Amino acid sequence: MTTTDLIDRVIGVSQNLPAHAEQLAGWALGNAWWIVSLALVMCIAVGTGRRLLSRGPLADRAALEVLPTTGFDPKVEEVVRFAHQIVRAHKSVSRWLFVPSRGTAVRIRFACSGGPLTMRVEGPAKALSVLRHQGYAQCEMRPVEAGGLPPRDRPQIRLGAQPHTSAQPAAA
Repeated sequence: MTTTDLIDRVIGVSQNLPAHAEQLAGWALGNAWWIVSLALVMCIAVGTGRRLLSRGPLADRAALEVLPTTGFDPKVEEVVRFAHQIVRAHKSVSRWLFVPSRGTAVRIRFACSGGPLTMRVEGPAKALSVLRHQGYAQCEMRPVEAGGLPPRDRPQIRLGAQPHTSAQPAAA
């Protein structure tokens, strides 16, 4: 086979491209029902697989509470270093392609239950050693006990007013 023969074949195929495209479109329209069904089944299978793979890492999570001292005043460099440490904790766990990022994510939760504002760093138990390293110079990283906030608590913000009750007092 010479170069001329190869160029002639390429030209012949390119001249027949519109006919091939028409045949492909006709085939796709004729078989669209099972192509769409196959795509739907694949999407459901991938979603279910990701959910099943994230159950283990989500069940095995730990939390640390950051307790500042009275003279706590971090510099910008300390905040950047703490953020870099959180990124390292996420990378130390998510080495596998099939582990979804929602199971290996490091979350920061601010909570206030009748006292001062507290900060909790939640992450996979495997990343606890990375998270334990001192983040700020004037803070203590204390593990959260089992009596801490449950992981499914939704944040609630109340600005100045008490929540209304549905029962109205009766007029006398």
